[in-house]
Amino acid sequence: MLSIGRLPALLASTLMLLACALPAQAADPATLRIALSLSQTGSNADVDRWVLDGERLALEEANADKSAPPVEMVLYDDLSTTDGSVAVARKVVAGNELIAIGPGLTTSAVATGPIYAEANLVSLLPIVHGDVVTEPRTTFRPLFSTSEMGAAMADYIRHVLGGKKAVVIFTDTGYGQPIAAGFKKAADKLGIETTAIGFRNADEAQKAVQQALAIPDKPAIALAVLFGEGKAIVAALKRGKVGGPIVGGTATASDDFAALFANEPEEKQKRGFFTDGMLAAAPLMMDSASADAVAFAERFRKRFGRDPIWRAVQAYDAMKLAIAAVRAAANAPDLKARREAVRAYVAGIDSPAKAIKGAAGPLWFTADRGRQQAVRFGTFHGGLLESAPLQLVPVAKPSPERIASGAVVELGSGQYARRQQIVYAGLYLNAIPRVDIAPSTFTADFYLWMRYGRGAGPGAAEPTEIEFPDLVRGTFDAKKTANETELPDGSLYRLWRIRGDFKNDYDLRRFPSDRQHLAVRFFNGRAASDALIYARDVRTLGPAGDAGMAAPAAYRELAQWEVEHAGQGRDILATASSLGDTRVAGVEGRRELSGFNLTVDIHRRVLATLSKSLLPLGLLILMLFVTLYIPLGNIGPRVAIVITGTLTASVLLSATNAQLGNVGYPINVERLFYVFFLLCLVCLVGVIVSERLRGLNKLPQAVKVEGWSRGVFIAVVVLAAAGAVYIELSDGGVA
Repeated sequence: MLSIGRLPALLASTLMLLACALPAQAADPATLRIALSLSQTGSNADVDRWVLDGERLALEEANADKSAPPVEMVLYDDLSTTDGSVAVARKVVAGNELIAIGPGLTTSAVATGPIYAEANLVSLLPIVHGDVVTEPRTTFRPLFSTSEMGAAMADYIRHVLGGKKAVVIFTDTGYGQPIAAGFKKAADKLGIETTAIGFRNADEAQKAVQQALAIPDKPAIALAVLFGEGKAIVAALKRGKVGGPIVGGTATASDDFAALFANEPEEKQKRGFFTDGMLAAAPLMMDSASADAVAFAERFRKRFGRDPIWRAVQAYDAMKLAIAAVRAAANAPDLKARREAVRAYVAGIDSPAKAIKGAAGPLWFTADRGRQQAVRFGTFHGGLLESAPLQLVPVAKPSPERIASGAVVELGSGQYARRQQIVYAGLYLNAIPRVDIAPSTFTADFYLWMRYGRGAGPGAAEPTEIEFPDLVRGTFDAKKTANETELPDGSLYRLWRIRGDFKNDYDLRRFPSDRQHLAVRFFNGRAASDALIYARDVRTLGPAGDAGMAAPAAYRELAQWEVEHAGQGRDILATASSLGDTRVAGVEGRRELSGFNLTVDIHRRVLATLSKSLLPLGLLILMLFVTLYIPLGNIGPRVAIVITGTLTASVLLSATNAQLGNVGYPINVERLFYVFFLLCLVCLVGVIVSERLRGLNKLPQAVKVEGWSRGVFIAVVVLAAAGAVYIELSDGGVA
């Protein structure tokens, strides 16, 4: 029988056992963990930093939902080598992670795929193209393959550039060979005469360039090369005065590629000497991306302080899928069952109807565990990569009439595409002379320009058929241009000057320390974004869209306002509906209209507003306070001052409301008036009570009431001031 005296020792032993068990609980294999095989060191580290940031953002957003099981990511450094990736894979399969993302190199993915497959652990490869990487049954590639990229390059050369002759220069490795093969297969169907030239080292690469330059009739040059290899080949082509267009793959699709030439003598004389006019393929171009990608870019920019590249978007989508998969497997009984549940979940996303919504578009897997994804093309100018003026976008179910007219072209294997126009747009603000709060409008005077190419095909949308939905006074006539011409590169240039009043929704809750967001927007209501996109003209505005966009005196007449930020860029009107179009379904069942906007963020100059509008209220408060020091026995003047102050404040409040218009919610300035009316009540009650006590010959009590009235008056003023400061600080700081 257990004695009472032994209970303390037993309890102590129990507590020690529980304490020892805590670390094991923290490492509970039931925890939802995702392994990340990334290059934190080595040659691929810079690339994988984008991948990590995209994955981190997806995880933070998912874990913000406290109703769902939390997910952890475990980061491994694969050292940018195949051996390092293999070592990571062995650690992961021996651990308790439910899914792996990475590695980021095709050679590494080929080596790690069988290891993950043996453990029945899914690996997602968001930035790897290799065709062979999906041979292991648990490897999924949420990105188009290298051969598909090669085919897309051939499609673009034929259907957009009009080329009938091409040379493919490819690195004779597992990366370049599938691109060249995919290009050749598609080119044969398209009637493109193709010469493929491979190389294994730098000397062979230079020989390949010379061989390509010797081919007559200025063929298009398709490059199936890696990042570093591309520099030497492009330099040799440009120095050899290549005649045809150069089209590169994803390895060349970034501003970083153009930066490789910064120290070359020709580049120092003219920025963009080597890359101007060169095209490059990518899963998406941020300046012409979908509404979901644009929204992702804004969140990414806010979180990390820089604009994302396509690799960050791909990584974000992969992490979203991984999180959904591990949460779906959370109730499985053990590690083996959970990994199988994850594999079944990912494999089950096998059609557009089952796709998950991704920033880079609907995400679902084909029978060979790849992804059907459009290939976008960018073009370099002045060291910057922007969307090419014409793109090919998939068409799900084209009508025979559209195919026959040439509006839709066949890409092969039963796939079709249409040409999408990219219109480079920009606005230059001459002036915002007036901000009218009461009618909820502001006046803007600005220039609008567009630059766009030809050749969009039959039935193409007219880029100048735009509407300003918020324009309430003034007109826009597309035919009345300030300037129109054809530029040396064959593109069309249009310029308009517009002045009008624009409707704007003002938020006045914090008046007189309010901040407002002014926006001038236009849309093309006759063309969905799959046919036409208005992209920021980075050539003249810069990547940020806020350089050189306003005249020096544009805001001079806004005496009560201070400009915080101005910018411009894409404005997408999206409807979460197919609007009756039975050709689209699932997450693709939506319609987007492309537009453009100029935005100006302003905040009110508080001191200027207070001195102009609310200074009389401050003087009235002082007058009220003075009444508390008028000697007893002067009830008439004291009451008269209080009543006069109340009436005057009522008039001021009415004038302020008239200035602000019909506002259906309480605003800060009204609270100031309510405080004043409370002070009037304090003074009035204090006067009446003190005079009543004086009339009853209770002078000491009357004097005390006077003192209490002053104290309450001061306390109300102090509390009101403290409350105002607190509201300002809790809502972004004092304006």
